[in-house]
Amino acid sequence: MAEAFREALADIRAIARDRRSGAADRAAAALLRFVRAHLARPAHLAALAAALLRAQPSMAPLLNLAGLVQRAVEQKPSSPQQLQRALIAKLRTFRQQLDRANRQIARQFAARLRPGAVVLTYSYSSTVLAALVGARRKLARVICSESRPQLEGRQLAAELARAGIGVVLVADAALPNRVREADAVAVGADAILPSPAGSRGAGAYVNKIGTRVLQEQSRRAGKPFYVLADTSKILPAALEGHYRIEDRPGSELWRAAPGGVRVENRYFEKIPLRRGGAASPVSSSA
Repeated sequence: MAEAFREALADIRAIARDRRSGAADRAAAALLRFVRAHLARPAHLAALAAALLRAQPSMAPLLNLAGLVQRAVEQKPSSPQQLQRALIAKLRTFRQQLDRANRQIARQFAARLRPGAVVLTYSYSSTVLAALVGARRKLARVICSESRPQLEGRQLAAELARAGIGVVLVADAALPNRVREADAVAVGADAILPSPAGSRGAGAYVNKIGTRVLQEQSRRAGKPFYVLADTSKILPAALEGHYRIEDRPGSELWRAAPGGVRVENRYFEKIPLRRGGAASPVSSSA
């Protein structure tokens, strides 16, 4: 048990270091392996939930997954076996809903495209990837950028090309200039933040820094801008205290910056949602 707990904790810590999309599904899979194999102690599960809360606090699905585990423990089941059965069912459902939501979003997105469409996207999102692959018969090409400093845009371009989709990869700074040749812009979201109480806005979403520029360029060009996200990305009020946008190591941008140079490396930004306007959510339950 102790060794299995350490392995599960190591899996979550590895996810914390890995900025790729799909972290919530990988974390849920790691938890499911652990829970299936052992009658986990509530203390171990609470520690794993706490590790999830710390792993990537700007990614709402990981916070929601941690909340799922915490609630299962707090319900104080009558036996370890009951806790095990309940968690297995909840974790399976969580993963199934993520997969089902991606397929539903893909269908909704494809229905909004005309044949021969050019779609522009930014960074890497498993939801956006699934939507583009699902709509490949309607696509003429996809325009994306490198997405520095992690270069996840190259991964997206490679996976789209393997699916038979034509791709144009450009530098990040060049991407806003390509909006006018696109029929639509589609991005993912790491979190959907509700509007403050009493506000008339539609809230905000969190995505890679640089997304706001694309949204504004799309508005000026009259291009539809879609945020593809499922409900696992919605941050509930109970978890707002754990949410934060972190600064990443400056060494990712400049490994040996000279004295007097402060390197700031922030991945994400908050962008306002405008329902029916420049930033329309395409979402599905998860």
